[in-house]
Amino acid sequence: MVEDNLTIFERRIQPLLVDDHPSTCNQCHLAGVELADYAQGDECRTMACMVDEGIVDLDQPQDSVVLGWILRGTPDSTLITTEVIQSEHDGMLEWIEHHGSCNGAVCEDYDDPCGHGPHTGECEVPSSAHDLPPREFDDPGDCSDKTLETAFDTLVYSWRGRCNPCHYDTFVGDADDDGPRWIAIGECNEGSLRTMRTVVRDGYIDTADPSRSLLLLKPLAGEVDHGGNDKFLDSNDAAYRDFLRWIERWAACHPE
Repeated sequence: MVEDNLTIFERRIQPLLVDDHPSTCNQCHLAGVELADYAQGDECRTMACMVDEGIVDLDQPQDSVVLGWILRGTPDSTLITTEVIQSEHDGMLEWIEHHGSCNGAVCEDYDDPCGHGPHTGECEVPSSAHDLPPREFDDPGDCSDKTLETAFDTLVYSWRGRCNPCHYDTFVGDADDDGPRWIAIGECNEGSLRTMRTVVRDGYIDTADPSRSLLLLKPLAGEVDHGGNDKFLDSNDAAYRDFLRWIERWAACHPE
């Protein structure tokens, strides 16, 4: 018998959305980023929320961010085993593929599927003045996903006010404005994770020579032409030092 979306959801997905369910997703990500965060009371709205947040791709289900999150889980107990991790992945993929087969339709057209309300899902843009000190980050020294993601959130994403608004994915510029919208805006943890993935995917960091990373050189005075003017006054700028610190940490954990 061929299952429908609701049956798959109730059998394979809904258990993952229960707060006390042992899940791979609470092992490796920033505090507060768990599958339970996307539970919206019913199958259709839950899927719509995950699509809206950018963690599900109905056009290319296998590329959905949430699948990568699940596979990064580590078997560490009798409750989270290799089999559990694969089962979570396969169940999520099956559910996404069923929705994807409907040409991207998600039951209804929700204006606010995640229930954030107008602007309430977005976090406040922090001050990025040039006279502020570097951010404080208590580095545990390991290469876990959680450490690198938390470091990015603290050392890079927290300075996004320097790039406001031209590089925000919510910014609508002029017709000839081709500046990359690499900074994801929305719920803070989710926005930081999406921004970090873009930085890595689009080659903004140089793991062989972190100081030559585009993420540093573009905003640095006197280096690479930048249509948005200088954002780092010099290499002593607190934001520059924080960006470099994160890039060096990433490079140490991902050598070429």
